Amino acid sequence: MERSEFGHFSYSPSDDFSIQTIGHSRSAGSGNQRSANFILNAFPAEIYRVLEPSLKPVVLKKEQFLYHEEDRLDFVYFPITAVVSEFKILEDGRMVEIAVTGNEGAIGLSSIFSGSLNAPNCTQVSQDGTAVKLDILTFNRLMHSNERVRNSISRSVEAYIKQISQKAICNMYHSVKERLCTWLLMVQDRCGRKTLKLTHEQIARTLGVYRPSITCIAQELRQMNLISYSRGGILLNDRKRMEQAACTCYFDLGYTPGL
Repeated sequence: MERSEFGHFSYSPSDDFSIQTIGHSRSAGSGNQRSANFILNAFPAEIYRVLEPSLKPVVLKKEQFLYHEEDRLDFVYFPITAVVSEFKILEDGRMVEIAVTGNEGAIGLSSIFSGSLNAPNCTQVSQDGTAVKLDILTFNRLMHSNERVRNSISRSVEAYIKQISQKAICNMYHSVKERLCTWLLMVQDRCGRKTLKLTHEQIARTLGVYRPSITCIAQELRQMNLISYSRGGILLNDRKRMEQAACTCYFDLGYTPGL
């Protein structure tokens, strides 16, 4: 096991289906890539140098809540290897995911961009991993003082809004099987791991359906050799065929780092 610069968080490179930079450029050996989070990496070099001391590395644990609905936003989180889901709580108490964010985005941007300091929904870690966080006051000063930073953040917020809109259509018109395939692909794109740490209960909660439905669909996908699964983990065996089984939302939303 190798150890990242974030101290006690360990990861195994063999578990990655694509090579990802962990942390900042000094650990990656690349002079061009300042951060493995694509929003931060798009910041002008001189801005990033000033900002870097304020970026606090954190390890996000699976199913950890970053914010509950109406919580005050104290930090913006920039995922690196972690993946975070944003949920809307329905009237019957069920939760349904409205957005998923990895190293292409950040948690808390939309509220701050709209002038609010309160979380509109709850956000929970789907895949554990690393992130960096930046306090709200520093982020606000940065955003209002630099046009290039504002433009970079605006593009990320536009992609976030598009995802929410697309998911509303997806939840209404596409089958649970299609939605599951799409979601698994989107999560893997963002965490870069062959094996996703997921349970049927977590997936059901994310998609807003009942667990028996997920169990049946997972068994079908396993019989098709699209996935292998065991308690707490799902391995995507064939991404090409999984993409064919997913709904068109996967290609409409896609994974577009460095917008």
